[in-house]
Amino acid sequence: MKYFIKVNGQEEKERAYFLLIVFLNLVIFSVIVTGVLIGIKGYVSDTKFTYKAVTCCGGICSKCIFTLHTLATSLPWFCVAILFTGIGKAIYKAVQMLFMHGRFIRSLTPRFIVNCSGLKESPFPAHLENQWVLFENAALRYAFTSGIWKPKIYLSTGICSYLTAKELQSVILHEAHHIRQKAPFKLFVLQILSALNFFLPVNRHLLGRYSSLSEKAADDAAVKISGEPLELASALLKLSRFRTLAALSPAVAFSREQGL
Repeated sequence: MKYFIKVNGQEEKERAYFLLIVFLNLVIFSVIVTGVLIGIKGYVSDTKFTYKAVTCCGGICSKCIFTLHTLATSLPWFCVAILFTGIGKAIYKAVQMLFMHGRFIRSLTPRFIVNCSGLKESPFPAHLENQWVLFENAALRYAFTSGIWKPKIYLSTGICSYLTAKELQSVILHEAHHIRQKAPFKLFVLQILSALNFFLPVNRHLLGRYSSLSEKAADDAAVKISGEPLELASALLKLSRFRTLAALSPAVAFSREQGL
């Protein structure tokens, strides 16, 4: 069985959207930083002119206050406000995701693989066996991939008892694709960039599009490896009845979860 496959169309689109979001946000951020630097430099030389314009004729003159040159001196401070607000939001977002995710992962009660018949019956290579964690939660029927530097597949005991061995195998192969593509790290980066450029509404659309393509690419990879498209479809249909993402967020805010 081949566990490494050629890049498929969905995966190419996923990478394209990731690069597009990163490029767009870095360009916008660079423009703001450049505007701040140029504006502050000009502000120093314009201070004397602004003072003379505001205090012309021995008093404050409204006609002088609202000249274009005077207005231009306020633009750098507007950029500064946007810049530091974005940096603050990005730092807060990063700390929040890391803290909530760490607290959630520590709250899980790990179990041995032998307690899950579906995992025992699924033939996976050695490099995958050390990349999943089975945790105790019979009510939660969920599988997700999480971890920035060393991502792992997290499976609840509920999903093991709910899915057949082949269905569970398809789900794990789906999540394994996220590990291979470092999807949690990419999503973490995109969330930070989105918070940094909070004023850019297109980020929400692009991020949603990227997530959708990422899930489709993982589905395609799981089908190509397992050769069992109906098993994956059956697993997704079963799991769609128990949508628990809201209960996990923001604990898995930069995690990759199976999607329908």
